[in-house]
Amino acid sequence: MDWFTLRTLADEWDAALAGARVADVWTQSPRELSVLLETPDGAPWTLRVVCDPASTTVFRTPGGGRQKRNTAAVFPDLVGRTVASVRVADRDRHLLVGLDGGGALQALLFGSRPTVLWTEGARDARTVRDAFLQAPLWVGEPAPTPRAAPDPSTPEAVATRWPETARTLSQAVRRAAPLLPPALADAAIRDAGLSPTDAPPTTCPDALAASVAALRTDLETPRPAVLWRGEIAEALVPLPPASLPDGWRAEPFENADEAVRVYARRALGQQRFQALYRPVEAALASVAARRARSAEAMLDELSQPSRADRYQHWAHLLMASAAGQPAGAESVTLPDLIAGTDEPITVPLDPARTAVENAERLYDKARRTRGAREAAEARWGSVQADADAAAALLAELRAVDRVPDLQAFLDTHAGALGAALRPEATGGASEPFRRIALGGGWEALVGKNGRSNAHLTTRVARPHDLWLHARGVPGSHVVVPRASRTQEVPPHVVEAAARLAAGYSEARTQSVVPVTVTERKYVRPVKGGPLGLVRVDRERVVDVVPAER
Repeated sequence: MDWFTLRTLADEWDAALAGARVADVWTQSPRELSVLLETPDGAPWTLRVVCDPASTTVFRTPGGGRQKRNTAAVFPDLVGRTVASVRVADRDRHLLVGLDGGGALQALLFGSRPTVLWTEGARDARTVRDAFLQAPLWVGEPAPTPRAAPDPSTPEAVATRWPETARTLSQAVRRAAPLLPPALADAAIRDAGLSPTDAPPTTCPDALAASVAALRTDLETPRPAVLWRGEIAEALVPLPPASLPDGWRAEPFENADEAVRVYARRALGQQRFQALYRPVEAALASVAARRARSAEAMLDELSQPSRADRYQHWAHLLMASAAGQPAGAESVTLPDLIAGTDEPITVPLDPARTAVENAERLYDKARRTRGAREAAEARWGSVQADADAAAALLAELRAVDRVPDLQAFLDTHAGALGAALRPEATGGASEPFRRIALGGGWEALVGKNGRSNAHLTTRVARPHDLWLHARGVPGSHVVVPRASRTQEVPPHVVEAAARLAAGYSEARTQSVVPVTVTERKYVRPVKGGPLGLVRVDRERVVDVVPAER
């Protein structure tokens, strides 16, 4: 709230609230103080002071009386006192509500720690008796002394205060004339034929200095207004600017009291909107970007030559040139008889197998890789559709600007949002791991990071639960809970969990990923190793297409 509006408001309240009796003082939110005042004509008003550094303001609403629940009394000894005066400090945002007997409520409406102080004593020697916020810092201390801000009112004075360094013209004007509201500072820049975002020159342009000085003169005759951008209350100003950004409009009011009340109520509503909107928008934007990257990475992977052909080529060479080789070798280098070139090829081997057994293993890998690639090719369309759906959902969310519309969006798309977003993004409780339904009553628990992996594997999983992890690469631990050690996990559930392990690993962009599957009792943390690092004693490996995240 700017000083000029506060000055006008204090003048209006001094006339309207003189003699009002303090009937109650309370808080119902961490940074808002409410004072119920009963005026001599019997009309109750609630004075509300919002001590939030992001939107510090003070306003009053007709009627009053606090809720019976979720409120706390503040300054109880003030009840019964009467208002003697309302004034604002000279060029400083201290609003002082004088009380009978010499006390005052001093609202500090600026800085990173705004608060309301209850002070007692002579006017120029008051002591803080209590404080709404940061009481230990204030109680017993002298009441803070206001400090008048510079207020250049002529072109020469504006030019003299022009800062040597500033990033933009808007910032330079606000430093030269600190009492000007930002919206009016920008209007003065536009009136001078400049842009608020321009880099400032080393000296103040004459036209700009004259524009700022003329605006300062106009402020002596305030005409409060709220500046709107669509349904958004962008600013409260002591008079409507001559020029506005595209899409903005000014709503004038007959008095500051009404203007402040309208703006404050809408601003508080916008804060509630942002508290709901921001976590959903951020999470959905992340999901949309991740799905787009996954679709692009999958398409890039599918454009590469298939590894199935290489496995089959190696198997043919082993059968043609090394069929009699016994087990024990880790690789063999053979002439490429199939391609008909002189370039030799080195084929990696499993030393526990003969050449023929290695060829059979490679033929099997070629068949499985080819099948997985075909499945990946068929699935790419679905992945791209998921990416498009997330982008469309994000675009629809970004078109919402009111709490009721946002709530309707969340209700309408609850299913899609629940599947895409973490619970905490939509107001649910957060767990140290993800829960993902696999169908048929089965679910997978998926670690979020190293600490989460360690917690899931060592504290949550039972010895007979199924444990999965992408083989040979960093990634999430995945656990499939089992009701008992004899309960069989269906193959399709194992495959779905394995796909999650692949999808939540650094191999998620590959078309096929090998995944370790075992029981939790065969998994042991590595002593002295990083959180989540484990040793697996027994395992089987399945090759799967990574799941979309």
